[in-house]
Amino acid sequence: MKKVRVSKVGLLCIFVLILSLVVVGCGESKQQQQSESPSESTKDQQVNLNFASMSMGGSWYVYAVNIAELIKTYLPAGSTVDVFPYQGGVGNPILVNNGEADIALSFSAIGNWAYNGIVDYEEKGKMANIRALVGGLNKPHRVGIMTTKNSGINSIQDIKDKNMKVRLLTVQRGGSGETLARQVLEAYGMTYDDIIDNGGSVSHIDLPVAVQQMQDGQADLFIHNIGYKQPDIVELCLRGNIRFLTLDPDKAELLCEKYGHENGLKIEKDEFNGVKEDIPAIGYPTGVIANKDLPEDIAYLITKAICENKEMLVDAHASLAGFEPTEAWKPTKNGSVPLHPGAEKYYKEKGWIK
Repeated sequence: MKKVRVSKVGLLCIFVLILSLVVVGCGESKQQQQSESPSESTKDQQVNLNFASMSMGGSWYVYAVNIAELIKTYLPAGSTVDVFPYQGGVGNPILVNNGEADIALSFSAIGNWAYNGIVDYEEKGKMANIRALVGGLNKPHRVGIMTTKNSGINSIQDIKDKNMKVRLLTVQRGGSGETLARQVLEAYGMTYDDIIDNGGSVSHIDLPVAVQQMQDGQADLFIHNIGYKQPDIVELCLRGNIRFLTLDPDKAELLCEKYGHENGLKIEKDEFNGVKEDIPAIGYPTGVIANKDLPEDIAYLITKAICENKEMLVDAHASLAGFEPTEAWKPTKNGSVPLHPGAEKYYKEKGWIK
């Protein structure tokens, strides 16, 4: 029987053929695994997020910069988070809805208006692409109704019932404070025209000018959204000639139901000069919203990063001490904007959503 001799070249060809079959088999196996669980194939890919806030120097910009640095440590390696120094309360939901920003800071009530296409969004239409991630980041801004001690005004109802001549101030049109002024009057069945028809006036001016005019007695009433120990309002109250009015309970409830404000808030005793006791108020906290198309795993990680690092956030800005992660999912904290599925997954894992 003859021995079959195989040359070295032949052996090499056989080896290459076997190796090729192994590689092809592995490739098919890997491809099959990927098709079975596509989320596994993308979970470690870096992402580049745009985060809308407000102008540099403001509290929202500080919030955003620190939150961005925090969430980058949770995202896949190489990911970036660019903070936009714009557009603020009304503009941010538009940026997120249109995909120009992936995430943004937003007031809960304004998120409600945006999602439902009401108030400042009636002409723009519903911002149906926004979703909530984290609500109640800070001590809420409150609706502040401020009058001078000598104005003779004891309530908004007084103005209506007595046809009082009032010099009303708001911030510029388009600002959330001006919107709030209209809503407060609306709750009492009034408009700017009613103020003017009674011989009064309505001026829409910059905040520093409003503070100065109230201090100098050139105006009687100023309605604005005020943050906790907000410096402008601290300055306004320094001379001790400012009083805070309250909304009647039924009017407060009306505004909360219609516009998504949070009830049961307060302007705290000694928060501003002359405030000798807690003053009931309504208002809205700051939260983080996202585009509905943000990948679920990324939304989950952002939510997790914020909720599990409260101390780090408070170190960055003291007003974030009011953040309660266990309540960050609640509709009252998010203006009833639907939760992003990734955020909802996190809250359910923690047992906060039953």
